[in-house]
Amino acid sequence: MKNVNGYEIIQVFEEWAPKKLAMEGDPIGLHIGQLNRPVDTVLVTLDVNETVVDEAIERGATLIIAHHPPLFRPAKHIWTDTPQGRMIEKCIKHDLSVYAAHTNLDIANGGVNDLLAEKLGLTQLKIIERTSVESGEEFGLGRVGILSSKMTLDQFACYVKEKLEVPAVRMVGDKDRLIQKVGVLGGDGNKYIYAAKRAGADVLVTGDLYYHVAQDAEAVDLCVVDPGHNVEKVMIRGVAEKMTAQCENRQYNVTFLQSQINTEPFTFV
Repeated sequence: MKNVNGYEIIQVFEEWAPKKLAMEGDPIGLHIGQLNRPVDTVLVTLDVNETVVDEAIERGATLIIAHHPPLFRPAKHIWTDTPQGRMIEKCIKHDLSVYAAHTNLDIANGGVNDLLAEKLGLTQLKIIERTSVESGEEFGLGRVGILSSKMTLDQFACYVKEKLEVPAVRMVGDKDRLIQKVGVLGGDGNKYIYAAKRAGADVLVTGDLYYHVAQDAEAVDLCVVDPGHNVEKVMIRGVAEKMTAQCENRQYNVTFLQSQINTEPFTFV
């Protein structure tokens, strides 16, 4: 087995989810640390907070691959008596680097949206919103696909709860309406209501739905099921398994760990 550094690991990752797929302005890539150090253990996580950093340190990781960028907006200062400052300080003190793959991982084939579609059992997948064409291959945000059998919206909402492992969902539309063609877009899908409708979806599964966007969906007869933003946690297992297989093929001496920290900020009562 070959010992590797962070650059070699990220090179493998970016063959799957290259930076060029990301939406303009998305702060992806290396956020903290450096990639030219040896790495034998990587922690994969949805979010990076102080608890996740503590987990990485405890489990011996020297690189974190996250979906959500920890420094989404430029930091004007780093005060180490704040939660973000303590997180950054711990990373630096423990030689722990943090790399973020956001919309490039959403868009990539086999990325977040494909993983969510797989969890929901969708087939005949197509892209909801095309973002680019690379060597004749289309890439884009969201997926639309077909359920194996029709179910009512009410039944489908319960199905989403079960398959995406969430305690509750919000639902827009007639609970007795039959559903078979399903759109799914991880994270905040408010901008893609009309794109999902144009793609022929009976329902869109997406998070962070705004009040007035829900009304807009009603107006165009598009059902919506909102399971929250945290369902993107599906990427933890997906990335760890994909990267393990790719690095084993190259005989790289590196282990990919799945974070066990629940970063869902909401409690349902």
